[in-house]
Amino acid sequence: MSGISGLVSSALTGLQAAQAALQVTGNNIANVNTPGYSTENVVQSALAPSLYGGQYLGNGTQIDAVSRAYNGYLTQQVWSTTAAASGANTLNTQLQGIVNLLAGSSNGLSTSIQQFFASGVAQVAANPADMPSRQNLISQAQSLAQTIQSTAQQLQQASTGVNQQIGQSVASINTLTQQIAQLNVQINNLSGSGSTPNTLLDQRDQLITQLSALVGVSVLPQAGNQVSVFTGNGQVLVAGNQSFDLQAVPNAYDPTQTEVAYAANGAVLSAGLQGGTLGGLLQFRSQVLQPAQNALGQMAVGLAAQVNAQQAQGLDLNGQFGAAMFQAGPLQVLASSANTGSAVISGSVTNASALTTADYTLRYDGSTWSAVNLSTGQPAALTTSTSAGVTTLSFDGVQINVSGAQAGNSFLVEPTRYAALGFQSLLTNPAQVAAASPYVSSAGQMVSGSLVNTNLGNLTLSAGQYTASSGAGSLVPGGVTLGATSPPPSLQITLTSGGSSGAAVGFQISSGTSVLASGSVTLGSSGQVIAIPYTTPPGGYWSVTLAGSVAASGDAFTLSAAGGGNGGNAQAMAALQTAKTLSGGTASLEDVYTQLVARVATQGSQAQSAASAASAVAAQAVAAQQSVSGVNLDEEATRLLQYQQAYQAAAKAIQVGNSLFTSLLQAVQ
Repeated sequence: MSGISGLVSSALTGLQAAQAALQVTGNNIANVNTPGYSTENVVQSALAPSLYGGQYLGNGTQIDAVSRAYNGYLTQQVWSTTAAASGANTLNTQLQGIVNLLAGSSNGLSTSIQQFFASGVAQVAANPADMPSRQNLISQAQSLAQTIQSTAQQLQQASTGVNQQIGQSVASINTLTQQIAQLNVQINNLSGSGSTPNTLLDQRDQLITQLSALVGVSVLPQAGNQVSVFTGNGQVLVAGNQSFDLQAVPNAYDPTQTEVAYAANGAVLSAGLQGGTLGGLLQFRSQVLQPAQNALGQMAVGLAAQVNAQQAQGLDLNGQFGAAMFQAGPLQVLASSANTGSAVISGSVTNASALTTADYTLRYDGSTWSAVNLSTGQPAALTTSTSAGVTTLSFDGVQINVSGAQAGNSFLVEPTRYAALGFQSLLTNPAQVAAASPYVSSAGQMVSGSLVNTNLGNLTLSAGQYTASSGAGSLVPGGVTLGATSPPPSLQITLTSGGSSGAAVGFQISSGTSVLASGSVTLGSSGQVIAIPYTTPPGGYWSVTLAGSVAASGDAFTLSAAGGGNGGNAQAMAALQTAKTLSGGTASLEDVYTQLVARVATQGSQAQSAASAASAVAAQAVAAQQSVSGVNLDEEATRLLQYQQAYQAAAKAIQVGNSLFTSLLQAVQ
């Protein structure tokens, strides 16, 4: 009897084991397309044998556990590569819009710059008295201003879009971390029975994968099959049964910029977040968008400053010094929300040539101010002065005036961020284009209102140009300034002695009957620079050079008021397109924009390559993980047949045992 009962009992355990294995296999097949599902396998072992008739006979089998096919290293690789690929793809997607805006054929900014100088300004220089040419220049200036402003508006819209996406990403992160914390609780509760809730573990891993697509994370296992989740720089998001929510908050200086902070204490985390959609957005903003806005603003400030300065040096058709043609948006000085007191602060650009594309932080420790270039992290060369309670801070072409600052106060200075956004064309009257140079240089002297040239030597007087300073060795005549009267007075330069190469000959400068200055020039040398000072505007000097190798006493030259009919100043304005007037004299207006386009195009190309490579690595990581954890239908079909046969065999063994038992009963009856 014990043999028959042992047969039935053992076969019954086999039947139950096969039935459990079939259920697990069926569950695998059912979840072949379930995201994050890991293949389950039955862990089966033999029951302890019993001693019968001096022999140990088996008692069947048992299911010890249902395990999931899992490799922690491969899963971690999926999380890390998912974060990297998501971040790279986000950066690439955002960046391509900027590439198309600045470098694409549809962008009109490069064309507008070319047309303003080559068509508008050059045409006026060639035909200074032609009103249609002047009107065309006004139209070109307005078109250029609109294009600059439109480009800046699209960059600002991109900034607004980044803010919105940051808020959406933060909300999604909070939802996922809360769900992970809840699953930690359930898994911990169910793990105490000695079994493992595989489905819940898979669900949690899948949530972490989704979280990795939003922000880079690191995961550490804890007791009770729980996990703690941290950002890439170690900020906790989930610890056991507790999640730590994030929130989108305004920047401490600039409320138009959204940052990421802990909801509980407001501590800002943005600087340390990497990977995922959120990391990609923050990287795009700091490395691409804001530098592009600043570079476009630098060009706008430079364009306005240089063209306006040239306008102020020339005369319009009314004989007046030129009014400003453009206006750039103002410099921004933003106080920290943590500041105490009621400081009054303002700023302006004082030297467009010295401007950089960087933003700066100003800090006051109660006695000393410091300025840090946020692009380089290095201190800026800062000069300070105080008068009547107002401290003036000067650095990199910027001047800041502040009063009432308290110890610990800090400020963000954005010299060029919004310069292009507020760029405007100011002139509407074509007669106000200051195309004419204030002076025309001519050989000879005025006699009864007519120019008479009786010069015997070969000395020449240059056409003249504006200079910011008189320069070493220049002669500055007294008693005459440009800008004090309109039109400016005519000047006559008369040689008081003659000679040939190597000799020093004297000359005097007069206006009417008044002698204003005198000096000498060495013939055959580089000549004598004569610098006539401007009053404000624009300051500086109108400089001409007297040079030559042969001179006769009485030779004369006339600097006459040009009136509005010549195009000398317009010619100088046209030269601004390629003149090295920005970035400390190393770049032209054209260079600055070309560099911006080249930099963004390079970043776009690099971002495409990085996104492609990161996506390929992520796909490889998923494939490797799925080769271990994924459901293989061919393998499951084989197991299904295997367990079916085992079930049938166990059932047959039970049937045989039942038949033997029946036969035994019949025999004893």
